[in-house]
Amino acid sequence: MLLDKPKKSKSLYVKGKIKMNNRILLCILLLIATVLSSCGKNQSLTPPVIPDPVLEFGTDSTLDIVTWNLKEFPLDNNTITHLIHIIPQIQADIIAFQEIMDASAFYAMAQQISGYQALVYNYSGGWKLAYLYKTSNITVNSEYTIFTGESRPFPRPPYILDLNFNGSQYFVINNHFKALGDNVVDYNDPWDEEMRRIDASTMLEGYIQQNHPDDRVILLGDLNDQIQEPPATNVFMAFLDKPQSYYFVTMPIAQNPTPDTVSYPRYNSIIDHILITDELYSDFEASGSVCAALQVEEFMGGLSVYYNQISDHRPVGIRLSGSRNRSQKDD
Repeated sequence: MLLDKPKKSKSLYVKGKIKMNNRILLCILLLIATVLSSCGKNQSLTPPVIPDPVLEFGTDSTLDIVTWNLKEFPLDNNTITHLIHIIPQIQADIIAFQEIMDASAFYAMAQQISGYQALVYNYSGGWKLAYLYKTSNITVNSEYTIFTGESRPFPRPPYILDLNFNGSQYFVINNHFKALGDNVVDYNDPWDEEMRRIDASTMLEGYIQQNHPDDRVILLGDLNDQIQEPPATNVFMAFLDKPQSYYFVTMPIAQNPTPDTVSYPRYNSIIDHILITDELYSDFEASGSVCAALQVEEFMGGLSVYYNQISDHRPVGIRLSGSRNRSQKDD
């Protein structure tokens, strides 16, 4: 005689289901607690030290130079902490800075970045120019300023780094031109912002021709204007009129600006520039050379955080591939 299988009590089924649900709920709660605990650790103001292709600009086989306006450095209590982690990721041989308000803080920051040495121009004004250079690759011959008595065209005197890299001599000219203006050149007003930038460009071009006619010169900085404008309003014609002698490596960016490629994203423009003399044309034409604005904000949570804690300018870099392979006999 076949016996009917005992039917499960509905109450037992419910209790079993409740027990199962409780186990699932417990697992979910443990998972949430783990995630929240992990997130809490990541809320530290110190950015994670993770190699980021956006930042890995320099290479072992190239000369890599960056210009970077650090707005009113240090802009925020977290500025230095961020930069201590970001700068080694960029891997530049030289970084030229503008708007250094606190030289002591800049030197203190540099001491925490392994392999780099700091230089700050001892300027009595608030916004100083400065350099960081990689001591393993760069030998500094001297550093000095020019046009120190010319405050109308140069509210901050240009700061020159005379250096050797791979047996060859280079001159880097760090600048921070007069800001603002109305995009109209008033030739009758010597204090017109555009006129001041025109005069600064003209004087620098003359200085290079007179003092470094055959040298490798990189002129860079926050030049506070756009290079792709028509001649009537373009403050850089002293250089642009001589393409056989000078080239703005930032010109392709200026001619086709996008939010991801410009140095001044608030206005989708590039006003931080790098110019090279013809002695470096072949180096820049070599395979692997590049000029780019570096999206540092991707390393630290986006532009909003970057604006509040670092700057309103992105760094702009040049990679010169031919410089590493040059024979000393070419000098």
